Amino acid sequence: MQGYKIIWAESVQKDIKKLKLTKVQISNLRDKANKIAQNPLPKARGGYGEPLARELKDYLKFRFDGDYRVGYKLKEENGVMIIVIVGLRKDSNIYKELEKRISNHRDGSSGSMA
Repeated sequence: MQGYKIIWAESVQKDIKKLKLTKVQISNLRDKANKIAQNPLPKARGGYGEPLARELKDYLKFRFDGDYRVGYKLKEENGVMIIVIVGLRKDSNIYKELEKRISNHRDGSSGSMA
């Protein structure tokens, strides 16, 4: 299977600054995203992604560095994985923020990661 192209929503750059991620953590995030992009489908379909529920059922998540969660959306027909949010796993507001971003931007698909 050829990997999906990763698109980083502009909001992710703000997340990284807010979380004060180190260069090593940013590198770990990129590495993990690249690994997930090789097969970002839900685990139930043989991929690495964990599906979200209810209003977020069209989104998936993965963890990196143990404490952080990343939310993303797949556009399977285009082979694109859009990373929409990065936050602390222990912060339940990450899902409320994801819902807010979804309502503000249909797919959050613009931007790139520094």
